[in-house]
Amino acid sequence: MPEPARTQALVVLDPVELPAVHELAAAHGVELQQVPRRGIEPVTTVTLVLMGAATAVGALQHALEQRRGGQVIDLRPGAPRAIYRTPDVVYGTVVLLAADGTVTVEVKEPDGMFGKVISALPNLLSAGGNGTEQVTATVTARFGADVEVRPAAGRATQGGDA
Repeated sequence: MPEPARTQALVVLDPVELPAVHELAAAHGVELQQVPRRGIEPVTTVTLVLMGAATAVGALQHALEQRRGGQVIDLRPGAPRAIYRTPDVVYGTVVLLAADGTVTVEVKEPDGMFGKVISALPNLLSAGGNGTEQVTATVTARFGADVEVRPAAGRATQGGDA
C-alpha cells in the first residue's frame, strides 16, 4: 500500500495552547516543530510547523480552528477590542455588537465559509454603518444563502430574505 502524501502547514497560536496542541497532534499522528523567534519583540505567539499525512494535518488544523471558537466584531463606540475570536462563541458563528443592538450571523457551511465571512466582514462593515439594520443588510447582500442573520429584535433573515 502506498504511503499517504505528507504535507506541512504553519499555525500561529497562543503559548498557553501548546500542551493541548501537542495532545491533539499526537492523537492525529502529526509531528510538531516550533519555529524559533528572532528579534527583540515580546513573545506573544508561537509558530508551529505541522508535518504529517495531508488528511491528518488538515484534521488537526480544523480542530485548532474550532478550538478558537467564533468571531466577535464590536462596533460600539469605545469598545475595548473591536475584532477577536473567542471560544465563548460557537465556531461558525459571528456576533456583531452593533451600536444599537446585536446581530448574530451563523455560517451555514463553517468548514468552507467561516474564514471567508470573518475575513470580509471588517471591510464590509466599515463602509456600511454600524447600526443593526445596516449590518444586517450588508451581510445579507454579500453572503446571501451562505449565512443566517438574526438581528437583536429576534427576526431571522436568511440569505437575502429581508
